[in-house]
Amino acid sequence: MTKGDIKRKEIFFNEVVHKDEIDKLLDSKVLTNFKKFTPEGEFDSFDFNIENGLIKDNLILKGNNLLALHSIKSNFRKKVKLIFIDPPFNTEGDDFKYNDKFSHSTWLTFMKNRLEVAKELMRDDGLIFVELDYNEVSYLKVLMDDIFGRENYINTITVKSSSSSGTKISHINKTIIKTQDFILVYARNKNLIRFKPQYTKKEKWDSHYSWYLKQDNGEFKVIPLVDKLKEEDIFDKKESLRKDFDINNPIHKKFYHEHGDFIVRKSTHNNKEIISKCTNEFKGKVYQHNDYLYLDKIMLQPISKSFHEVLIGKNIEKDIANALCDRWDDIDFQNTQNQGVVNFPKGKKPEQLLYRIIDMATKEGDIVLDFFLGSGTTCAVAHKMNRQYIGIEQLNYGDNNPIIRLNAVIGEKDNEGVITNFDKSGMSDALNWKGGGEFIYCELTKYNENAINAINNANSTNELIEIWDTLCSKYFLNYDVDIYKFNNHLDNFKNFSLIEQKETLVGLLNKNQLYVNLEDIDDIKFNIDDKTKKFNKIFYRLEGF
Repeated sequence: MTKGDIKRKEIFFNEVVHKDEIDKLLDSKVLTNFKKFTPEGEFDSFDFNIENGLIKDNLILKGNNLLALHSIKSNFRKKVKLIFIDPPFNTEGDDFKYNDKFSHSTWLTFMKNRLEVAKELMRDDGLIFVELDYNEVSYLKVLMDDIFGRENYINTITVKSSSSSGTKISHINKTIIKTQDFILVYARNKNLIRFKPQYTKKEKWDSHYSWYLKQDNGEFKVIPLVDKLKEEDIFDKKESLRKDFDINNPIHKKFYHEHGDFIVRKSTHNNKEIISKCTNEFKGKVYQHNDYLYLDKIMLQPISKSFHEVLIGKNIEKDIANALCDRWDDIDFQNTQNQGVVNFPKGKKPEQLLYRIIDMATKEGDIVLDFFLGSGTTCAVAHKMNRQYIGIEQLNYGDNNPIIRLNAVIGEKDNEGVITNFDKSGMSDALNWKGGGEFIYCELTKYNENAINAINNANSTNELIEIWDTLCSKYFLNYDVDIYKFNNHLDNFKNFSLIEQKETLVGLLNKNQLYVNLEDIDDIKFNIDDKTKKFNKIFYRLEGF
């Protein structure tokens, strides 16, 4: 690991944990500061919504995501339908305040630890989507092949995430400009998954649909579409459909939506059974079989069979569509700054992206998990789509934190009981979102982590020496720390730079005790109050609750 890696705010960097200590490190942690957010306000006394022993509440957890994932295993093992994560890309300018750049192997270990426990949480028909750029996507695919099984790899989606304009092209003579990200998609068991197909709007009229099924004197016949367009005064002369029929023209669009069952493409067929039906009992009529219509020896496919729900900007419309495959270039990544009342100008994912992933992979009531929650997009969209969600975040974003965003999604009730002030941005209009719902927030209970925060916030050597005294009397040091020897060499410590002094003190702390383990909830040393004990015993389904 390089010296630069030490700038990470992630607490487990280059940290050697002895085998007999790993279980303690990954034990469930005491959760604290429980709050329920609803349109009626914020409450610290409430009941969990539990069905058949499973917590049905939406959850936001604050704390180290590796430890938080292990802490929710007892409740959510094999219960999560979809995981979406947008981890740090391991680049020089990561917006999410991890270190500027991990060493490559450190980053892969960081991801491996989290993906292994994430797999334990996935349902047998569960899916995981991981968004990255080119820096690590190839390496992470090899890692995910190992964790999830190469046979459970679904595809890599290429997402157009920026445009080739502005300052981006100032170095175009030195490199090939990056405009895309990648989403690795894996299943827990590929044989069990079922996607809801997604579609994109066609941009040009398909001139194969150049015929119109017309009823004349009780009998059907197929005429050129342009003749019908002339009848409707849409075309004033017979011209090429490809040239003149505009799929985006409001008049033309109204026509093909109203007449979609009669605008057809045709081909011949040799199905003797169908020909017999058409020449006898269905003579002069249309015989329907599966998605096709038959008129004598002609097989017709109505264009209405190509109508599907499509995502257009922030709206969902039913229109002529193509099946969406593994290249997504129709979602705007550049104008997300006003979505969700929080401001992440470079790191915030568009709600449209999360809508598409959640829509294709889940149904209402399914559980969605994001353990790099960031600005909260995943949970905000899951909330609007009536999915249960779990979000985990360990960093502080001030006014741009996901709690503020989700509170805005819920809105608030006025004096007449009407929900107002709910988030109207992103996918709200398309989903007819009117506010409502609730979620529970809690934190991993800090112990040595409080000491680390105090060390990092110190402004002088004298302040650090006072903290050292507190470390010796209150916190857990590594078993091999010799307090007497350290005190005897305090003058050497004072000669270090302030940064080196902080690194030294943090290095003396036992990382297994950063948070309070559940097994220690009754230890008077940690001063856990009765209400917090009760919440934990309910959350972890301990005996008697």
